[in-house]
Amino acid sequence: MELRLRAGHTLASDIAVLTFAPRIFLPIRMLTPRQLFLRHQAQTSDSPLLLEIERAEGVYMYGPDGRRYLDLISGIGVSNVGHRHPKVIQAIHHQLDKYLHLMVYGELVQAPPAELAHALTQTLPPHLDAVYFTNSGTEAVEGALKLAKRHTGRTELISCHRAYHGSTHGALSVTGSEGFKRSYRPLLPDIRHIEFNDFTDLEHITERTAAIIIETVQGEAGVRVPENNYLQALRKRCLYTGTLLILDEIQCGFGRTGSFWAFEQFGIWPDILVCAKGMGGGMPIGAFIAPNL
Repeated sequence: MELRLRAGHTLASDIAVLTFAPRIFLPIRMLTPRQLFLRHQAQTSDSPLLLEIERAEGVYMYGPDGRRYLDLISGIGVSNVGHRHPKVIQAIHHQLDKYLHLMVYGELVQAPPAELAHALTQTLPPHLDAVYFTNSGTEAVEGALKLAKRHTGRTELISCHRAYHGSTHGALSVTGSEGFKRSYRPLLPDIRHIEFNDFTDLEHITERTAAIIIETVQGEAGVRVPENNYLQALRKRCLYTGTLLILDEIQCGFGRTGSFWAFEQFGIWPDILVCAKGMGGGMPIGAFIAPNL
């Protein structure tokens, strides 16, 4: 694109003239989906999988040639009930006949989110009775971090080395792998990382700490399970210092570990719970859940 201005005029002038170099546009039908993907769609890695998928059902994905792929990734922990589960499809069709977006959640009284919030609270300890819906897990983490700082009046946030909590600014700040973060610094200040399953590191949680956010079972770090009553010791330390315990069950929640919530297996409870992924059966949704004070 070339910007030309007539003599005596500035960029603010209303007689600026824009000229564009001619371009050749090919009809979409002349390009394959793979060509369109590589030409116009931003990829999330340097080496995308590049499998062309036409449809999916249950645990399988299908290419345009009918080739069947067993989906062991499950949308990175999203499709807990399989692709296109009949009850999920039925619920989508039912809602399409009524309305889609009306207003941000928490303003208008809408039966579907109200009923979902109630259903979620019925799976949780009684004190976790307020659900804030988001579009994704990383947004839920952002909300949980903000809530913790607002409620406690503190600024320090703690997470674990090699943890993964999302890629938006705050969530990335508490993510524990430098490879995800180095291109985006400076991130949030007053962040500290401790070692998962290390009891001595719990001493870093103090009266300055607004919250510690931790995956009940670490995923990105290699499916690391809490050992030797580690989560019980963490819960006790948080109570002692007045620090909020945020459990990130975005990936390990919704039945992925055998119980509906992974924390049920460790005899503890969170102050704030974060969830997403399997929550939507393939639809984009997340939430953070806390006491309705």
